[in-house]
Amino acid sequence: MKEYLDLKMDFMFKQLFGHPSRKRITIAFLNAILHRSGRDRIVDVQYENTELAKETEDGKTSRLDVLVFTDRGERINVEIQVVHQHDLPERVLYYWARLFSASLSSGQAYSELPPTIMVTILNYPLFPHETDRFHTVFHLREDEEHFLWSAHIEFHAIDLSQFMVQWKKYRREMKKSAEVPWLMMLSVVDI
Repeated sequence: MKEYLDLKMDFMFKQLFGHPSRKRITIAFLNAILHRSGRDRIVDVQYENTELAKETEDGKTSRLDVLVFTDRGERINVEIQVVHQHDLPERVLYYWARLFSASLSSGQAYSELPPTIMVTILNYPLFPHETDRFHTVFHLREDEEHFLWSAHIEFHAIDLSQFMVQWKKYRREMKKSAEVPWLMMLSVVDI
């Protein structure tokens, strides 16, 4: 029996994707996960501090897994979560709000705020009653006509447990997607 390192563990995930010496791996991973190609591709990233300091004395300190600023002017946070967090949608929203609001300095115009993208990789279904898709993408849209409020908010939820169910069932059709090898790498210990 072969043993594999579990890349879903925070430490391992951060070692692989959160270290400047592995920037090319992080860029390839983000392009695959965000379905970026051609002129839309990310070509460079700068790593940012992953600790969100308290805003007030009794405020909350948060530690992010991987936070980068891209050459396209986007801030991208990638979180890995293997233990079910029942408040995860609110937690992701909180992290997004903190990152987005901290992006503006005194005197800057609101138009200078960077798009802030949250990618959450889970090993459990986040919305088990709503969908069986393994990769869901959320934007803030108008309820009836579905136009965007702003392109500056984007959430991705990737459920590795559902990915494995679909991989075992539909692997021939899934091989066309650039994200599949990355998700397989993260899931290899669960096979």
